[in-house]
Amino acid sequence: MDFLNKLAPKHGWLDLAVLAGLLLVVNGFFASRDIGWTHLHPTPWLLLPILMGCRYGFASGMAGAGVAILVVTFGFFQQAEVHSPNSAAQTRSLVEQRPNQIAVVVLDGRQGGRPELQTRQLDVFLGVLLSHHGYLFAAMLAAGGICGQIQRSFKSREILVNAQAERTAERLKRLDTDLFLLREAKAELERLLATRDAELSTLDAEIRRLFDSEGDELWQDILLLLNRQARVSDAAIYKLSDNGQTLVRKGLLGSARSLGERIALKDVEMAGLAIKSKSAVTIPEFWQRAVAEQRDYLMAVPLLDSRDQPLAVLIVTGMPFISLTKKSVNLVALICRWASRVAEVEAQADTTSRAVAGVEGQRVFTEQFFRTNVQFAFDSWQQHSLPSAVVLFAAARQPKAKQAQVEALIMANIRGGDFPAAIGLPIPHLAVLLPLCGERGVGIFADRILAACRKDPELGGHLLAHVVNLDTVTSMDQLWADLTRHVA
Repeated sequence: MDFLNKLAPKHGWLDLAVLAGLLLVVNGFFASRDIGWTHLHPTPWLLLPILMGCRYGFASGMAGAGVAILVVTFGFFQQAEVHSPNSAAQTRSLVEQRPNQIAVVVLDGRQGGRPELQTRQLDVFLGVLLSHHGYLFAAMLAAGGICGQIQRSFKSREILVNAQAERTAERLKRLDTDLFLLREAKAELERLLATRDAELSTLDAEIRRLFDSEGDELWQDILLLLNRQARVSDAAIYKLSDNGQTLVRKGLLGSARSLGERIALKDVEMAGLAIKSKSAVTIPEFWQRAVAEQRDYLMAVPLLDSRDQPLAVLIVTGMPFISLTKKSVNLVALICRWASRVAEVEAQADTTSRAVAGVEGQRVFTEQFFRTNVQFAFDSWQQHSLPSAVVLFAAARQPKAKQAQVEALIMANIRGGDFPAAIGLPIPHLAVLLPLCGERGVGIFADRILAACRKDPELGGHLLAHVVNLDTVTSMDQLWADLTRHVA
């Protein structure tokens, strides 16, 4: 605030001189015989105190009013009729006979010699002038003062808002630093937990780690993930064979009791019910049905692809009783749904994605598969408060023919577990779903991709990133509208 107060008078006097000079030039050009625009009501010279008061405050407004009064007074004298009265009474009579005359120059009426101004009669002249036109001078002073006070009110609020903004920016900077350190600690903790097969882990990192699994290792890694996240101790994952009549075990965790390598589907009614209903079935629900024989099965969860077709089924026979709650069942179902996406990407690569030219091992998913996954990520937020985001990379003002180049540029930096896809926009683009990723992680991802793409002098400068966090939208229609509204 002190810095602004020191600068304001210096610039105020400069602006006063410039504005007064401009008004004089314009006045002289359009009304050279009426300096001060005394015949216009109101005179444009009122702008000088108004502008100075609004810009710099009360003192500058009053200074502008003073300059305007001097210029208008000069205009009064310029248009005055010259008379030579011999007394004060004659002077008063001349002025009062011309109430519309702006000024009268009172000169000595002595014979011979050059007439000189009689200062003893100026009081008469000024008194008559103020009596007829004092409202104009008062209006100029009032305009400068009022505008100055208004400016002071807004300026004080601006200073208060700026001070609050600076304090908030400092706090945000400290929070950002703390959050960065927490993420670094979280990443290190995840690495230590993963290497020691601990029972604690974070869901987003674990889901992404499944994309590194190869072949049948995926099923075993899913079971280990369930062990860490939901405390599942005994379980197996089965794939369907013989037209869905037989369950073939692909992964086993814990005891194999009641979890043989091959089981007829008709012998596991809970699994059949889960596949038929396409949802998780737990032992309380199963007991409501009339069954011939009770088994050790606690839970059966189908692993469904993007078309809701069963890829496999999870059968759980052992977990702590205290952990068998509605929350844990929902968590197991959620993990199975995301794990099924990983299995579908590997098993149905040709139908769910296409290879990217020039980037080995990278694939872009089809729009339909992408939209299905976005819907599932949106449902995960609505049901479990797990955040996800979609980032749209678009090369504005570039022809659609450069779509392949943009894809190759972006896909060279995409990490495992992301879902990139082209969604049919008229410009080169690539949309990327970041499942189970918070706002901070989305920002880091977008900045990293853009920084890497800036190395390409042809397309990097045109590439922009538009982020839509799924926790900020209320419907899929709003999500797609927010995602594409930046694209003209």
